[in-house]
Amino acid sequence: MNDGPFFKLDDVSVSYGPIEALRHVTLEVHEGEVVCLIGANGAGKSTTLMTISGILKPKAGRKYFDGEDITTLPPDKVVARGIVQVPEGRRIFPRMSVAENLEMGLFARGEGDARRRLEHVFGLFPVLAERRGQRGGTLSGGEQQMLATARGLMATPRLLLLDEPSLGLAPQYVEAIFETLRRINAEGITIFLVEQNAAMALEVASRGYVMETGNVVLADTSAKLRADDGVRKAYLGEA
Repeated sequence: MNDGPFFKLDDVSVSYGPIEALRHVTLEVHEGEVVCLIGANGAGKSTTLMTISGILKPKAGRKYFDGEDITTLPPDKVVARGIVQVPEGRRIFPRMSVAENLEMGLFARGEGDARRRLEHVFGLFPVLAERRGQRGGTLSGGEQQMLATARGLMATPRLLLLDEPSLGLAPQYVEAIFETLRRINAEGITIFLVEQNAAMALEVASRGYVMETGNVVLADTSAKLRADDGVRKAYLGEA
């Protein structure tokens, strides 16, 4: 059994050509936690997730998951280990039905227990069960986010990466999505959350990191970050 962090980025730097997007980023997530990463647009949050997923390769530093160095693993091997990303903007298949979209989540980690997994996500998102035959593109934005999250859960993640799940959603859907994240975490799934809605992110997470221009500038418990004057002014809209 691994006694260290469940997941860790260790002094990771990432570049897009000559542009350095992440600079010596170190962060860790412990098993069973919800940890959030907050910051302004362009701070490097999505780049961090794509680096964890293996879509982007670090130019320096290492990545570790459950005691294994996964720095050089391609995305499919990262998913096979149990790290599953729900991308920003949902990216569902609009012409496919809800059920077909969910079936796409099976390919990453095999189709064993497909019926059980389907029943599980329908229990979390009852509206998807009601609309299983409906095309994904005809769902509302909130329902599409539910579908994208449910598709990720079909891959039986051990570490679920969420990129801006509340982006563009009506307030009632934001509340519903975050309540479901609490339920998912209570079932034992570790969550790393990138979110511009810092107030909601810090409410659901136990710990958080603040990123500015590719650097982690703050790391603390959610309670202490909420009390930090700089965080309150920059990200919580408080004077």
